[in-house]
Amino acid sequence: MTHRIAPTTPANAPEATKPLLAQMKSALGMIPNLYATAGHSPGTLDAVLRWGAAIDEGGLSRREIEQLHLHVSELNGCAYCVAAHGALAARAGLSAAEAEAARAGLGANERESALLALARRVVRTGGAQAGTELARAREAGVGDREIVDVLAIVALKAFTNALALVAETEIDFPKARRSPQR
Repeated sequence: MTHRIAPTTPANAPEATKPLLAQMKSALGMIPNLYATAGHSPGTLDAVLRWGAAIDEGGLSRREIEQLHLHVSELNGCAYCVAAHGALAARAGLSAAEAEAARAGLGANERESALLALARRVVRTGGAQAGTELARAREAGVGDREIVDVLAIVALKAFTNALALVAETEIDFPKARRSPQR
């Protein structure tokens, strides 16, 4: 496959990227193509990894985080990230049906649905006129910490989805049953 931007490898990556790729291989048993592609810019790869780690330490559950990754990636039309987060969602305890529902913006309860609705508004409008979604989230028990975390996920996905789409990154996770609509 010809990529618009080919992933780096441990052999050709910038020196500052190599330890990041090695850590990823050690932790995951593989180096996902998207991160290898981001590795062209060591500072960017490091920032993406730190951003993801910061989100993991926030107020959202692993399940909610993966639902948000799936929905935002679906909205942005990123088949790579839908596939990657489909695999991660299963590890977070989501069934295949729940992962499909998350892609469509549907949670298993009001809190999850409110988080997904807020993310959808931000993806579609940048957050303008999000008053209804914000009120719904607060009514579902979502605090300011979690609201900020939702915005952080949307921002991170904007970058990773765009990178995968621009680079035409080859999917190295089990492909989703259906591709996102663009």
